[in-house]
Amino acid sequence: MAIPVTNIPVLTGKVAEKFIRQCEYNSKYLAGSEFTGTFEEKYGKMMERSKKFLEKNKK
Repeated sequence: MAIPVTNIPVLTGKVAEKFIRQCEYNSKYLAGSEFTGTFEEKYGKMMERSKKFLEKNKK
């Protein structure tokens, strides 16, 4: 049985440190930031209007 050889990149040194810092920053400050309460409210209203439009224009 043959085992496929794959090239798995490994970060080392300053590149690895920078990558870890960036991941920690992203998880702390950017995770979930797209879905604020205001966004959810606007999205809900948009969905409501869309449903009403579809109901009104049903064939």
